[in-house]
Amino acid sequence: MADHDNLTNFLNTLGKNVKNHKSEIANSIAKALLGSLTVQSKHALTVAPVCSSLNDLLQIKPNNLINLLANCIHHLRWREAGFGKMPKEISHQICVTELIGPAGFFKHSDIRIGLLLQRPETIYPMHQHAAEELYFILSGNAYWAVDHETLKPKPPKSFVHHNSNQSHCITTGEEPLLALWGWTGDIDGSSYSI
Repeated sequence: MADHDNLTNFLNTLGKNVKNHKSEIANSIAKALLGSLTVQSKHALTVAPVCSSLNDLLQIKPNNLINLLANCIHHLRWREAGFGKMPKEISHQICVTELIGPAGFFKHSDIRIGLLLQRPETIYPMHQHAAEELYFILSGNAYWAVDHETLKPKPPKSFVHHNSNQSHCITTGEEPLLALWGWTGDIDGSSYSI
């Protein structure tokens, strides 16, 4: 019960932060984060290789959200990003977990919300997907490019919005990136391409 409460507390706090972004997608994500959540049947815990950085991140960059995450991190399932379509040398550097969604800790059929962890000095190459996407950076400075434009710095507490099928990439510098992501619209992932 305490694990469920810790994760719910983390998600509710994220929801309050996401509400600050005045967009339809942010409203949908915040509503899911702050709403009534149903735990899915127990999943086997998996940890992608990149997630070994997570413990270091939680110790080096503490803040309220990171402290809340630390209380429930051992209950999350992590996988390599990219739906198996990313080159292995890159996919080993980036992992994601789905908190809310069809495969999430909490069940939801119309939205996917999770976390992304990207190692330092890593480029997540240009990619796109049919889902509309919103990121909220929890820790680490990163650089985003959308539609092949110039990379732009995004510090913690920044939002990054991608429209459906809009190409984008993420580059980290000296520190890892930890960010919340949310998908709305076509969330099945089959349209993901890199």
